[in-house]
Amino acid sequence: MIHTTENISIKLADEAQFRFIFDKYYIALCMFANQYVEDDALAADIVQECFVKLWQLRDDFMYVHQIKSFLYTSVRNKSLNELEHTKVMNEYAQKVMEMGKDSFFQDKVIAEESYRILVDAIDKLPPQMKSIMRLALEGKTNPEIAEALNVSGETVHSQKKIAYRKLRGYLKDYYYLLFYFL
Repeated sequence: MIHTTENISIKLADEAQFRFIFDKYYIALCMFANQYVEDDALAADIVQECFVKLWQLRDDFMYVHQIKSFLYTSVRNKSLNELEHTKVMNEYAQKVMEMGKDSFFQDKVIAEESYRILVDAIDKLPPQMKSIMRLALEGKTNPEIAEALNVSGETVHSQKKIAYRKLRGYLKDYYYLLFYFL
């Protein structure tokens, strides 16, 4: 009969016994984590984090087989979480690289500058009309604007019509903007 230490009672609060567990499983757990993350340093960090968690929960464990199960499960879960985090970071990096392309940059500059020109023109409108148009620019519907400003829906509709006419005059050199934003 082979004797194992799996069912032996252990007290992790005793630093010598904790050190025994650490020494016994650390390298094997690092190799296990490395099968997931394929990075020795990251695997070692994951295993160390799991041992820190084990130390924090040391009073919850009485047997070596519980500790071993906890460590392998924790290392697997942290490794998978790290892979997911790496995947998200890589996708974000790819998106940033795409955004860095000149066409994206130019489109954003044009859109932002166009928006600024339109907002400047709206600021020239009378106060109530300006408020209505700003809310419309935020995507609010006529009923939402009417409720927010405590006016009738018909007032919003007629004020917007007048505002469009005035904006056409203010933006005669930028007429295409009205179709883009309004």
